[in-house]
Amino acid sequence: MKKIVTLVLGFFMAFQVQAQEKTDAMLFGDVKCNGKHVPYVNITIKNTTIGTMTDETGHYKLANLPVGKITVVAQSIGYKTKEQEVVMKRNKGTELFIDLEEDPLALEQVVVTGTRTKHYIKDVPIRTEVITAKSIEIKNASNLYEVLEGTPGIRVEQQCQYCNFSMIRMQGLGSENTQVLINGQPLYSGLAAVYGLQQMGTDDVDRVEVVKGAGSALYGSGAIAGAINIITKEPSYVPEIKVSTQFGNFGTNKYDVFASLRNEKGNIGLTVNAGKLTGKAIDQTSEGTTLSEVKHKDGISDRVASNLNNAGFGLYASNIFSENDKLILRGRYTYEKREGGIMADDYYKNPFTDGTESITTDRYETELSYKTTFNETSEINFSVAYASHNRTATNDTYLCDFMDTHNDSTPDVRNMRPYLADENSVTGTLTYGKKLNSHHLLIGAQGSFDKLKESGMYVIVDPESDYYGTSYKSISHKSAHELGFFAQDEWQLSNKITIVPGARFDIHHSEEEYSANKQVFTAAFPESKFNKNSFSPRIALKYEVLPKLTLRANVGTGFRAPYGFSEDLHLCSGSPRVWKSSDLEPEKSISYNLSADYYGCKIRFSANLFRTDLKDKIAFADADAQVAALGYDYQWENIDNAFVQGVEASLMTNLFSNLDATVNFTLNQGEYEHARADWVGTQYEKDSKYISRFPASTGDIKFEYNKNGWVFSIDGSYQGRMYIDYYSEDENLSKIKHTSPYMLFNAKITKTIRSFKLYAGAKNIFNYIQPEKHLDDAAFMYAPMYGTMFYAGISVNLIK
Repeated sequence: MKKIVTLVLGFFMAFQVQAQEKTDAMLFGDVKCNGKHVPYVNITIKNTTIGTMTDETGHYKLANLPVGKITVVAQSIGYKTKEQEVVMKRNKGTELFIDLEEDPLALEQVVVTGTRTKHYIKDVPIRTEVITAKSIEIKNASNLYEVLEGTPGIRVEQQCQYCNFSMIRMQGLGSENTQVLINGQPLYSGLAAVYGLQQMGTDDVDRVEVVKGAGSALYGSGAIAGAINIITKEPSYVPEIKVSTQFGNFGTNKYDVFASLRNEKGNIGLTVNAGKLTGKAIDQTSEGTTLSEVKHKDGISDRVASNLNNAGFGLYASNIFSENDKLILRGRYTYEKREGGIMADDYYKNPFTDGTESITTDRYETELSYKTTFNETSEINFSVAYASHNRTATNDTYLCDFMDTHNDSTPDVRNMRPYLADENSVTGTLTYGKKLNSHHLLIGAQGSFDKLKESGMYVIVDPESDYYGTSYKSISHKSAHELGFFAQDEWQLSNKITIVPGARFDIHHSEEEYSANKQVFTAAFPESKFNKNSFSPRIALKYEVLPKLTLRANVGTGFRAPYGFSEDLHLCSGSPRVWKSSDLEPEKSISYNLSADYYGCKIRFSANLFRTDLKDKIAFADADAQVAALGYDYQWENIDNAFVQGVEASLMTNLFSNLDATVNFTLNQGEYEHARADWVGTQYEKDSKYISRFPASTGDIKFEYNKNGWVFSIDGSYQGRMYIDYYSEDENLSKIKHTSPYMLFNAKITKTIRSFKLYAGAKNIFNYIQPEKHLDDAAFMYAPMYGTMFYAGISVNLIK
């Protein structure tokens, strides 16, 4: 990492000599709104790389500007973009005073995910929701899961009591059906799908864009439920160094630094960020079926101890090979150690003890992108990204299986081995866009390659096997490659109507091969290969009924082919051997979305009807007798067809000049076509048709008051009733629980004093805890397992 940073800094310094022409044409002035100066507004010269930012008093100046007529652009979150023309003369100063209009509902936020082209959020043909950097700061989100909390139609849920794995559920569908993108590239899949978004910090995130409904027409496999695009910050026009420190209860501490600068010409920029997040193990609950039983410590961690470190950089260069191009090189490093289990005498710190979870992540990723425009109507974008993801993990499965088959004797410590995983992936995307009269055409190709090696310790536990009680190391080699071609046309039929047809064709190939370090089965594992092609069309329509009222409709298809490390498999030990038959069908879907958006001056109201029909839903199950005879523990199956549907409503309003409010509410329904096989013949057969963990209703409310440098915010999140499976070690106790609704509240207060920002807050302020807990099913988790978390911190802008 040090070598990479050294090369980046050297490259940056080499371009520092490229200063702009010395014209001595100076522009200076101030920026106001309603008679008050506005600090930290971006001031740029259109079609150039020249820019600056107003200082804390709202004033700015620019030197050595091009001579002649120029267009000055003023932009800031919360205000409408303003453009003004001015004539610059050599060796002379010119005054320009800019008045901005408020945009409290952020209607001029630029988005790119819905169509892979730039649009203001109020004009985009595909409905897109945005979480801005300002919103991220206000909610004090430490990772991407916390960023997404409170977004209509999205539920962030914990899936494991022991390792604290979380996942995203979008409109009722699991995280395996949601494509997560980093600057448009699908980097977070496979191993990174488990813990990955919990490990990604937020200090370098500019915004997060959410597009719901099948998106495979643009983004390929896995975008059945939609796409989440995490877009990182670009360098600011003035040097910036922001340092922040935060302390909380249970050792929940955070340290971040973010730096940004550009050269004098403005065409070379650099961002650097680093962060550290720590937390001690927490024990507040115990096993029980009532709240009074649960609210007692049992000596087992409810939150794992963690030590997370992030570092990254972004190098931006414009006008390198032509007048309208941009080259970006980004890099990121993540290291995390999380461990939990029996807390007495730090028992859990020995990774090979019973009841212990110990997981280490070591990840590098880098991205190179290039964009160039020509003839003012054509644009080429190319990007390639590489990720190396390594995981070392232990739990007590091997230990317990060994003891069960050896009269409670423990294995030789020299034979103890962790689960080891090494994944390398490359993805690349090439697009060409062309504006032609009322059409904006886009064609592109995307390819990806992934290679995953896993190994772990197992014990033969089948008493009928000749190898009963034998320990062995299982090794797997997995690979996959996909190639997709897509096309889209944004056709503006009139000033009011835009239609967007598009389609994508994907070729998927994956293969998996398993082996053991000794003979433990009567036959060798057969190699598994999977080849499927998929065609995914989509059509969208935008109709501007009135200047402030827009209707949108979207019908699209999606598909998913299982590969590698599944989110479902995070609860398994070692290197899980999962048979993937060539007869397995990929999941396919068709989604329908109909929305209405009202964009008023101080009110924004949105309503969205959605439905997704899912065909050949894939899940993994215990291997049947024939597959088990081949040496496999599990198998992928097409279990059933299913649907999810519902209605989302959202209201954003600026109640007064200093008070903003947001209210969201969603009604949901999700069912399988048939009762699930595990529950057929039980009293829960009827309930098993409902999709687990999908609340019948959800809601969010948020108030934010801002005045004289003070910001007060409070938000609440409501989770309605849902069904959740409990698989007990005693089959007679297994059940499907219909949960009670609950609501969580958070609050924060912030004071800004010049370059200092002081803040304090609390999460889960009413100390809500899940009222039922079972230790024999780690996945039985639908609400917090520990109570209120307090924090306080300070951030400082050292240069601005």
